[in-house]
Amino acid sequence: MFNPPHWLEELSGESKPLEKAIHGDKLSVNEIADLIQSPFHALAAAADYFARLVKANRGSFIRNIYLTYTNICVTNCTFCAFYARPGSERGYVLEPRRLALIAERAWREMGIKEVHMVGGNNPDLEFSYYEELIRSIKQAAPNISLKAFTAEEIWFISKTTGNSVREVLERFKELGLDAMPGGGTEILDIDIQKRIAPLKASPEDYLSVQEEAHRLGIKTNSIMMYGHIEEPIHVARHIAKLIELQRRAPGLVSFIPVRFNPGNTPLGRIINGKARLDGQYDLRIIAASRLAMLGLVDNIVAYWVSMGDKLAQAALAHGANDLGGTFYNEAVISAASGKEAAGKRAGELIYMLKSAGWDPYERDTVYEQYTPIGDAL
Repeated sequence: MFNPPHWLEELSGESKPLEKAIHGDKLSVNEIADLIQSPFHALAAAADYFARLVKANRGSFIRNIYLTYTNICVTNCTFCAFYARPGSERGYVLEPRRLALIAERAWREMGIKEVHMVGGNNPDLEFSYYEELIRSIKQAAPNISLKAFTAEEIWFISKTTGNSVREVLERFKELGLDAMPGGGTEILDIDIQKRIAPLKASPEDYLSVQEEAHRLGIKTNSIMMYGHIEEPIHVARHIAKLIELQRRAPGLVSFIPVRFNPGNTPLGRIINGKARLDGQYDLRIIAASRLAMLGLVDNIVAYWVSMGDKLAQAALAHGANDLGGTFYNEAVISAASGKEAAGKRAGELIYMLKSAGWDPYERDTVYEQYTPIGDAL
């Protein structure tokens, strides 16, 4: 339960779901859907108030680098322009030693604290490849945190190598896996998944991987891709399932709403310009996420890579408290847009945080250690 200030109670009185949320009451799926569509200014004010309260006005980011070990994938997601089918001239698999050298150089020359690494669902990779990948990076840059392999990837690796999900996770943790990124979820609704990514792990399988990771002490993150064919009820189901996971097996450290970039994707051509592009929808999702997850997930990320700088900065005043990272060499989003994404300098993220009224901090991968910027630069 929370004790919101009187002014916020008065402002929220027109919306029952909003009134329940600011007092920390559990919301049903339908109430979360209604929360998204609550009076906008009241929703925004409540989300911003609690974001700054929960985080003690610490706005954060991490210096990280984004690596992709392979773009070969057999899952054929309609929203992805990054993947290459097996046999494609565009396909690649990077040698573990090469990625390790990149990580080491980024650590020494750029002060990187985290490697964020993902790849396609490549059926030709043996389990030993993944083992060598983790081992090489951790040996080359032992002080870097390795956040790698989404729950979708873990599920796929399990299926193609004959190891159980638990065996995969235990081995990866033993070799040095520190945390898991949040990709691969899209919308945790089977009807939507069948339309945009029918070959992926089901929502239940995805969540079971995350739960197994949490029980093994591996922290995870979760994204939600929005702005395509979903409706508020689908967003609400996604958020509700993450809330249930966090209550059952805590370990989720951040929630990252990711705007769909129609760009060069098959899904973009299918919806033909009908994607939801209004910025208020983005901010409603950020704000509703903050309020629905109060007391369970403290970190809501304004993902500048997909939202753009201005909207991400606005999100920092609508419930978000974190900008993700510098994301040097970010590859997946840039493939959809057709543009090269080289990442952001720390100074740019600091400026965005300060301009939105946050005290800027650098953090670690799992949001446990914070360094004031004055001491970090």
